[in-house]
Amino acid sequence: MVVGDVSGEEVYRLAERTYGRIEPHALPERKPQTEPQQRGLRRARVEAPAENPYVILGFKVPRLADVERDTEPFALEVLAAVLDADENGRLTRDIVRGSRVANQVGASYGLVARGPALFVLDGTPAKGHGTADVEKALRAEIARIARDGVREDELRRIKTQYVAGEIYKRDSIMAQAMEMGSLEISGFSHADADRILERIRAVTPAQVQAAAGRYFGDDALAVVTLLPQPLADKAPQKAAPPRAPAGARHQ
Repeated sequence: MVVGDVSGEEVYRLAERTYGRIEPHALPERKPQTEPQQRGLRRARVEAPAENPYVILGFKVPRLADVERDTEPFALEVLAAVLDADENGRLTRDIVRGSRVANQVGASYGLVARGPALFVLDGTPAKGHGTADVEKALRAEIARIARDGVREDELRRIKTQYVAGEIYKRDSIMAQAMEMGSLEISGFSHADADRILERIRAVTPAQVQAAAGRYFGDDALAVVTLLPQPLADKAPQKAAPPRAPAGARHQ
């Protein structure tokens, strides 16, 4: 992708002078990027210098494959927005400001990707709590949506926010290039961008509730916990050289 204050003719000339020198050749066969089906919860612990413990939960979920036929990937994208759209998202509202189990929480989902997709929840525990408390609270938020669903007015607000953010983002030329490039390298067309937003607008509360109830069991989950280790001592600062007395002359 090339963006900015350039002309198409100039870009083509540069491409011919550089990439045009490469002789055509057969590309190697692209190997499938599918993973074996996971059976059972997986856990890993990482010990590294850090100030705070941290936990991240990754759930294997479907990625977007067909803009017109798929429905669940759009529901998962909206679910991530319901959980972590802004300061009024459910995770911050309930876990940071409400129960105060965590200092920071988040949710994300890669709607457009070439390989397997993950729905990620993460958080840093607040004082007096541990990563197990954060993990339990994060999963409880998903379970609550699976059980009780999402109100129509809440979903309408979240979708309006989401779509507005995606549209305003296009004020940046760089953001336009990133969006178009991401779609193209993932097997879609840059022209699908507006249609994807239309599909997001059409997501229903029932679809969000169904997605929350289907993909967040143990068999699809891997949990990684950071166990903080002492930070390396900062290197001592060198003492400044003594200053010569005022009026002194160097020989």
